[in-house]
Amino acid sequence: MNRRFPFIPVRTGRRLARSALLAGAVMPWPSAAEINGGGAQHADGVTLEVAPGFYSTLVSGEAVFSAVNGGVLTTTGKTRLFSSGNVAAGAAAWGRGSRVELRDTEIRTRGGSSAGLDIRYGGSVSADSVSIDTDGDYSHGASLDGNGSRLDLTDSVIVTRGKEAYGIAVTYVPGGIINVADTLIRTSGMFAYGMSISYDDVRAALTRADIRTTGDYASAIHLPGATTATLTDSHLETDGYAAVGVDTREARVELARTRVVTHGESAHGLYASKEYTDTPVVQASDTFVTTTGKRSIGAIARLGGQVAMKGGGIETRGERAYGVLSSGNGSRATLADMTVDTHGENATAVYVGAGGTIDLAGTDARTTGNGAAAAAVGAGGMLNVDGGSLVSERSNAIAASGAAISLRNDARAFGGNGTLMSVYAASGEPVRLSLDTGAQADGDIVNVPDDDGNPTPPVTHVALTGASTWTGATDVVRTLSLDSGSQWTVTRDSAVGAVTLNDSTIAFAAPGAGTPRTLVVNGDYAARDGRLLIHTTLHDDTSPTDRLVIDGGHASGNTNIVVQRTAGEGAPTTVGIPIVETRNGGTTDAAAFTLDTASDGYRRGFRTLSAGGYDYMLARGGNGGNADDWYLVSAAKPEPPIGPEITPPSPRATAPEPDAYLANADAAAMMAIHTLHQREDQSLRTDRAGSQPLDGAAWLRAEGQFTSMSGGARSVSGNGRLVHAGADLLRFDDGRGGRIRAGAMGMYGSQTSWSTRPPWNAAEQRIADATARGSVEGYNVGLYGTWYGNRDILSGPYVDAWFMYGAYANRIGGSLAGDSYRSRTVTGSVEAGHSLRFYERGDTRFFVEPQAQLVVSDYRAAAHHTAGGYLDGQGSTDVLTRVGVRVHGVTAIAAGRELRPFVEANWWHGPGSRSLTLDGNAFSFSVPRDRAAFRIGATGQISKRFAVSASLGVEANLSDYAVVKGGFTAKYRW
Repeated sequence: MNRRFPFIPVRTGRRLARSALLAGAVMPWPSAAEINGGGAQHADGVTLEVAPGFYSTLVSGEAVFSAVNGGVLTTTGKTRLFSSGNVAAGAAAWGRGSRVELRDTEIRTRGGSSAGLDIRYGGSVSADSVSIDTDGDYSHGASLDGNGSRLDLTDSVIVTRGKEAYGIAVTYVPGGIINVADTLIRTSGMFAYGMSISYDDVRAALTRADIRTTGDYASAIHLPGATTATLTDSHLETDGYAAVGVDTREARVELARTRVVTHGESAHGLYASKEYTDTPVVQASDTFVTTTGKRSIGAIARLGGQVAMKGGGIETRGERAYGVLSSGNGSRATLADMTVDTHGENATAVYVGAGGTIDLAGTDARTTGNGAAAAAVGAGGMLNVDGGSLVSERSNAIAASGAAISLRNDARAFGGNGTLMSVYAASGEPVRLSLDTGAQADGDIVNVPDDDGNPTPPVTHVALTGASTWTGATDVVRTLSLDSGSQWTVTRDSAVGAVTLNDSTIAFAAPGAGTPRTLVVNGDYAARDGRLLIHTTLHDDTSPTDRLVIDGGHASGNTNIVVQRTAGEGAPTTVGIPIVETRNGGTTDAAAFTLDTASDGYRRGFRTLSAGGYDYMLARGGNGGNADDWYLVSAAKPEPPIGPEITPPSPRATAPEPDAYLANADAAAMMAIHTLHQREDQSLRTDRAGSQPLDGAAWLRAEGQFTSMSGGARSVSGNGRLVHAGADLLRFDDGRGGRIRAGAMGMYGSQTSWSTRPPWNAAEQRIADATARGSVEGYNVGLYGTWYGNRDILSGPYVDAWFMYGAYANRIGGSLAGDSYRSRTVTGSVEAGHSLRFYERGDTRFFVEPQAQLVVSDYRAAAHHTAGGYLDGQGSTDVLTRVGVRVHGVTAIAAGRELRPFVEANWWHGPGSRSLTLDGNAFSFSVPRDRAAFRIGATGQISKRFAVSASLGVEANLSDYAVVKGGFTAKYRW
């Protein structure tokens, strides 16, 4: 990423900002008249005010203006000074108490070893709006020497040209003070430093300074002495080989809101190298460093030097131009809340050499060049990353040799080439990588071959704690420990040495193109509440699966295995699907592994997995397998081989969920089915005049039922309830003594079913019932029409037809994760019968009524994924027929009141069987195709217009199927 740093403006002289000097032009050479206009001015122990004008000297070793022996020289207006001799000066203040005060002054020197301002032995110069131009080797803009010398420079410009011609040169000045503000310094020449302080105990403060140098080794700030310098709101820029922005060997430097730019090769931005006694320190806040040359490093702490930066950023653009480097015992670089970006080939962002330390806090380090690791840590080096990131777009995140690297507090490391860390292990020195407190690492850990191309030994130790994560693969990690909710996601086949897994997870990544992965532990595997996530095809023994291999070690403790199902329709296994394997004498504890409740298709309370109607359990040794291996077995109970030749096939352990789905389908398909007399009684009253029949009706019926079915190691039971209501909308005569009526109706119904199968319970080590609960509820709406051959409707023929549409919400629950889905039905019926009177005495009459009915019901439910597998769409069109006889009567029990008892016997035929496909496995639910049904009840006339009915019925096949129904109907006529 290219992060552009903001420009930090620097204020300069009010008048000088417009002068040609700022553009790098040479101050014009004075005319002959000017040279002869005024000579040198000296204040020797006196105070001298100099009038405006031009003053010059052509004598070597002489200053144009000078103050000595406590003298004071002050300008009173615009003044120009010129000297052309060697070892000369524009203005000089020598001796304690000697002072030169300049304002609105131009100084030009033309001679070697000269100085625009020469301050010695405790003298001082105060200059405001001054321009200084020197031309000659070793000729400085301002030169200070001797105890207590002082320079105060504001709103000014210094330009030097020549070898070792410094902008400000400070030699032996203990107690010296330099204050520079709003000033530009330009130097041109080899070793032409912008400011150099070569001795101890000097205090320099630069505010809004703009220092730019051109020339090899021409550093902007050069501080070999044990001094103190501060730069605030300033700009430093160099252009030349090894021209450093800030170079300190003993000094303490503080930068604030400053920009440092270098353009030459090996031209570092900030350089703190301990060459002498005191420790050099660079402290920078909100400071931006940019380098463009080869091997030009943004910030260096060397040989015990210290660099501390907070805010701002570092950007490099050259080949092998590292962002920050710390090398040598005691060296330390600390970066907080920053960005470090490198763009060159092999330009590592963070480089820790032998014995060095780098601390990154909230800092993002990124590389974009080929071969540029985000961080490189050498032998004995330490890298601590607290928040922020290490990102390489084209290379590995980290390169290490005998180093210690730690990431914590959500820090992230990512290698764009797929490698997290490349280890140079030829020396055999250990590399330690620790991730803590939410740290994230992405990429593989690999070893770099030795110089002869031979493999190198595993020397890397990886530790994750505090919910940290690593995603990648390796075969060179010697020890791996995970603690406190951490996770390693294995992206390809891997091998590690000893593993410690405490309250953490090893997870195989989702398989690409169906390819499973293997993790080999070449040592002991010790877990405490560990978790292993694998992806498995649940089918037979040959099912592809991720696998943990214990090679020569011992697996102890407890690990919960999360099985994520990738495919497989469920099938019987022989030995089982191996998911934990031992080799070369490897062993496992008897309770080392168990199924995790988060597994796909996990059956609560059973520790089994349901897939395609099969239940799989985790079994040590499987069915006659290796005693220390662990298998997924779809069997009623894992058994060892019987004899050496015969291994019995594992019996199918069928899950109860398919029966629950089928029970829901049966309940929905049958819910709307009813007969005419369940909907209507056979009463017809007349009005008070006795001439007009009251055959309009509104009715309401409620019904409940209990169902029980068993057989074939299954048991299904259910409770249903419904409310059914309607009203006549049309009534008219057929013209032949009969009557026709039509109406609309609606229904709400629900049913809860329980299906039970007896699979092997791995938790209790016995065969135990597993129950699935199915529930369905929904609404039906429809129309009906009835023709009665006689108006009294008690006798004669009738034909009844109805049609209903239903929509249902379904749910499956139980020991597996729940499932919800929708279904719908379309149901139609045609029924006919003939009521014949066979007894009459007084007010009592009895009738016998043969009946026949044809019902067509269409059921549909969409395909979807369930906890037990993929359920194909369910659809069936069922045809039911009924033949039966009804005996009913009517007798008066009081004036205007009647009692109409009845009894029915019916024979239902169809649909017989329902089926579904779960993961390609077919399951059926067989209701007896032929069933007998009996119902008894009575209707009572409460008033002329209102009647109620109650009934009780049973439907059975006289074997393993029974339904008991009870109903209540209320009817109002008009």
